Amino acid sequence: MIGILFLYWIWKAFSNLAIAYNKNKWKYFFIGLGSYFGVNFLAALIYVFGLAIVYGVESLDDDSNYNSGLDFICAILGGLGCYFIYKYLENKNKKEKELLNQDEIESIGVAADEN
Repeated sequence: MIGILFLYWIWKAFSNLAIAYNKNKWKYFFIGLGSYFGVNFLAALIYVFGLAIVYGVESLDDDSNYNSGLDFICAILGGLGCYFIYKYLENKNKKEKELLNQDEIESIGVAADEN
């Protein structure tokens, strides 16, 4: 259930960001989903490799290494990764918008060279 709420929040946040900066909202939505699931997958992968290194490969067959807290931690890390990607895209779009506005303002009244 929490996963569905995360998907809605990711969709809403990234869609609003895309609309605010005139970008493709579906592209931004898939970037958000990719960042959430990508960080979630990397966190689980690091945990599994850590178990394999510390306790040996045989410990991966043991179900006692898995608990619901691990799912919660991976979900939180996925949310944080998604947040950092969101902030990165937001700052990137702000800079692009400032540069675009700056170029337009400086070019007012400047005649093009006609040769």
